[in-house]
Amino acid sequence: MQYYVPEDAHAGFPQIVPTWLIVAIACLSSLGFFSRFVSIDSYSMERLLDYQTTRALASSALEKGSIGANLRHANHYVHMITEHCQSRDLAPWENWAQWILGQFYSPLLRTQNPVWIVYGGKGDCSERSAVLQDLLWAQGIQSRFIGLGGHVVLEAQSQTETWILDPDYGLAIKTGIDEFENQASGELSGWLVQQGIAPCESLEYEQIVGSKDDNVRLDWNVPLSPRLKKIESLCEIAVWLVPLLCWIWIGWNVRPAQ
Repeated sequence: MQYYVPEDAHAGFPQIVPTWLIVAIACLSSLGFFSRFVSIDSYSMERLLDYQTTRALASSALEKGSIGANLRHANHYVHMITEHCQSRDLAPWENWAQWILGQFYSPLLRTQNPVWIVYGGKGDCSERSAVLQDLLWAQGIQSRFIGLGGHVVLEAQSQTETWILDPDYGLAIKTGIDEFENQASGELSGWLVQQGIAPCESLEYEQIVGSKDDNVRLDWNVPLSPRLKKIESLCEIAVWLVPLLCWIWIGWNVRPAQ
């Protein structure tokens, strides 16, 4: 009669996840993580470093100048360092976890992360506005996304002033969204023509702003899509956490038996 259970009795329990699959995930996820560094473009990195420097110095710049001057400068800066592009999808090497999820849910192929938008140098109106919102947040200026019938701008607000900022067109207008929507016919389009916008585009812009039924106002200081932004943040963690945990698991299981 045995009064103990031999240690070998537990050796027959099946593994939930096969070792070969863990090794494969570890290798592929590690390749995805390190490809970020292999794929670095010097010009794009220079643009990103310039943005990070500008963002870091934003608060001190606000103290030296007026709120209006800083808002116009920030809006113009984002307009200059990025260009309009409707088809800028996230690359696998930028965030492999989000890219995989994007194959099943296409909105995740578009990033809200200012780092990747600036690095790529391209984005649509909402993505360029996301970069501007990040730059304003660094200065302590609250802003919110305004949807204008498919076009996206920012409304920025300080203690004394309210501005409409459109980094896609490079426009900065000292007004709130209520006044912006209710301008007299021809007033906005005439002003846009003076700013160098083509007459046909100016009229179309005025019509988009004036059609209030499809205009949407988001809450202050929130992303354009908070749910997708949370998923993107989790994917950013998964990029390095998944390979780390896989290699820890492999190391633990191949260690010499005591």
